[in-house]
Amino acid sequence: MSYWDESEKENTGAQEECKANKGFCKLMVKLLQKFRRKRSKQVLGMITLSLLYVFLVCPQAVFASGGGAASVTASFNTLKDIVVALVTSVGTIVLLWGFFEWGTSLQSQEGVMQANAFKRIGGGLVMVLAPQLITAFVS
Repeated sequence: MSYWDESEKENTGAQEECKANKGFCKLMVKLLQKFRRKRSKQVLGMITLSLLYVFLVCPQAVFASGGGAASVTASFNTLKDIVVALVTSVGTIVLLWGFFEWGTSLQSQEGVMQANAFKRIGGGLVMVLAPQLITAFVS
């Protein structure tokens, strides 16, 4: 007799027992399925808690070189210097344009031109002094 023949005999025996005790077999199947669901939830919970423990409690080694932060900071400082120079140069142009408008408005008797010239001068001063104002506000 082969292995397959013996397993078929066992299966037919189990099937005959189930036919005889239908209610008991159904109950056992339901209990087994319920146990498997609970068991999988417990295992999943244990895995989650163990991962949480590993990430929060166990120390993590960080291998960073001392010069890494300096290279990033240097590139940001270079970008900041470029933006500061651009804003200051545009502010200087607007400031000169405001003075030119103010001089032109003094020749005419129009109050609106003078008000616009003063607004432009004020905007130009803010742009020229923006880097110093930012460091004063941040510090």
